[in-house]
Amino acid sequence: MAAGPQNQTTQNSIGKAQALLQSLVPRAQVFCFYSPARECVWSSDGADDYEVDSFMAGLPRQVFTDSDASYVRRTLESGRTLLILEARNDAGTGLGHLVVVFSRNAGKSSWFNPSLLRQVLAPALDVISESLLIGNSLQALNHRVAGLEKELALVYEVDERVHGASRSHAGLAQLVGQSGRHLSIAYSVLLIPSKRIRISATHSSWKNVNRKVMDRYLLDQILPKLEGRRAPVIFEIPAVEGSQNAEEQGYQTLVSPLLDKSGGVEGVLAQLGRVNSEPFNDSHRRFMSHIVRKVEYVIEQSFDAMTGLMNRAGFEAQLAESWGELKHGALPHQLVYLDLDNLQLVNDTFGRAAGDAVIIRFARLVEANLPKSAVLSRLTGDDFCILMTHADGDAAMQLAQSIRESSQDLRYLEGDKTLQVTISVGIAECGTSRSDERKALTSARMACEAAKDHGRDRIEVFDDADQSIIRRQDDMLLVAQIQQTLDDDAFDLLAQPIATLGPGPGRPRYEILLRMKGSDGEPVPTKALFSAAERYNMMPQIDRWVISATAARLARARGLVEGGKALFSVNLSGQSLSDDEILGFVEQELNATGLSADCIGFEVTESAAVRNLAKAQNLIDALHDRGCTISLDDFGAGLSSFAYLKSFRVDVLKIDGSFIRDIAENRISESMVTAITQVAKVMQLKTVAEYVETAESMDLVRRIGVDFAQGHAVSKPVPLDDVLAELEVRFAEAG
Repeated sequence: MAAGPQNQTTQNSIGKAQALLQSLVPRAQVFCFYSPARECVWSSDGADDYEVDSFMAGLPRQVFTDSDASYVRRTLESGRTLLILEARNDAGTGLGHLVVVFSRNAGKSSWFNPSLLRQVLAPALDVISESLLIGNSLQALNHRVAGLEKELALVYEVDERVHGASRSHAGLAQLVGQSGRHLSIAYSVLLIPSKRIRISATHSSWKNVNRKVMDRYLLDQILPKLEGRRAPVIFEIPAVEGSQNAEEQGYQTLVSPLLDKSGGVEGVLAQLGRVNSEPFNDSHRRFMSHIVRKVEYVIEQSFDAMTGLMNRAGFEAQLAESWGELKHGALPHQLVYLDLDNLQLVNDTFGRAAGDAVIIRFARLVEANLPKSAVLSRLTGDDFCILMTHADGDAAMQLAQSIRESSQDLRYLEGDKTLQVTISVGIAECGTSRSDERKALTSARMACEAAKDHGRDRIEVFDDADQSIIRRQDDMLLVAQIQQTLDDDAFDLLAQPIATLGPGPGRPRYEILLRMKGSDGEPVPTKALFSAAERYNMMPQIDRWVISATAARLARARGLVEGGKALFSVNLSGQSLSDDEILGFVEQELNATGLSADCIGFEVTESAAVRNLAKAQNLIDALHDRGCTISLDDFGAGLSSFAYLKSFRVDVLKIDGSFIRDIAENRISESMVTAITQVAKVMQLKTVAEYVETAESMDLVRRIGVDFAQGHAVSKPVPLDDVLAELEVRFAEAG
């Protein structure tokens, strides 16, 4: 007996009726059941009976359909008698045959009555028919479930690949290839013209197909028919009479529309022709509906909505993938980094929509110059990058020059106003070492920033010996350390005394200074620290840390500083002056600590205040009204210092150190300091001479009439905690 899944189901269904059959006809020798194909699928004794098998194989198939007989009686050559009954469903369709085998000469016995036996076995036959129907239904369901499980397993696999793997073209290629293999497709292709995406997979049976012709047919003939559709559509492609080409023999194509965020059709994922020529069904449509949603997810995650170009995440994945294909000795990859120099001016002059229009025009301009082996990405607002695979530096330079020349036409015109937009370009090589792959994009960006430093509207190639690039590399390395120091609350606060030049000791004054130790435990040069912090816009975070830490320490020693006993001044950077929330932060810290405003002051550089004139005025006025002392630092360095002086309500002018360093030798410096001091006295402002390094300089600024001196001739910076301890001793001795 055959033991396939179908027969196993039948055996299980009939086997349950075995006891019933034997109780109804105890004189029967064996009960067998034969499928409609005349195969024995069950026997009550489990043994093969070749004589019965041969007889059933030769039994005419019309034996029941051509007559109204409800049974067939036959005697075998061995003398055994067979009673054959047909199991049917409600529609009269045959489900198989129950064969009752009786011993030799049983058919001649007086008890053998076929008609009566048929009636006796009728209930059992009904049970068998019902069991068969249920079994067949379950088998069909199991078959469908198995298909769905297989489909679902592939869906899960696709999900894992999409969400956990590459967002580059390779991720899309996996979706195209996997879906095509799952459906046994002759030619699978993903076409998104607006994003320059064409990814295909071809079965060997269509290896000679003209793909360009197929793709053009899909875009010109099929894509327009998808407008307004959301689900996959099946199209019948007729055969071309007389053609011997595989793709012209007629086939079905399952076409899935790809929708953009606005619901418009922007592309198509097409499955052309099944290898086995079987038609597509609802399961295939359902599967492709899922696949196309995944394709849309990858597109959304990997491409910029405004320009249709690859975004940063997609580009970095593409870069990593392309780097993996590099072989030693082969041409390296080149990165061309592009930055629109004055896009912010367009935004400020004509509005954000105008800036967006320039970005889109620039994207199209670069695409027009792009070689086939290159990939273009929009990394941020006005930053773009091109990956040129297997190209030398000359090819990258030639492309950069071509784009720069084309960009001469990139201007924004509105009415009688026009603005020319220029670009700065940086080029860096991506070689076969792992460090190259990690650093290439950063190197290209630094070369682009060097182009900006050197005058903009130019091209720079990354060079490790370029001082501006070296500075950027140093700043980049410092940024992580600065952030870690902020997170660890590990900056050092120093205080540098500001000595009075008048009679008597006067009120102790100090400037709060910040220091940081590097990863090697050595102090980081102050210039390097603030260069990196300013370049990467970290000064507001640092200023907030200094304000918070200073207020907390002074609050713990409030008896030594409040009530006019001492004054500590904190520097505010130009970036903090642009921060709309810095005033609220200062007030929050003063309120939280309960610190009196008369013991804390703020220093603002003249250049930063002038650059942020309106915000600086508002901030200075608010802090002044709160009771804080305000100092204008580096005063006199600007050409219009005196003109701007009346704009700010300050208490102290700190004369720029460039005039103090050489005041003893330079009459011009002496004259400038004298003029500033005289103006300050008229305006009833105090003056501080910074960078007083010698006793001679101190004597000279005292004779000029400067009120305070600060520098190594007075004292080097010392830890804030030491200053507070010294104040405690001083006040204890005075008391």
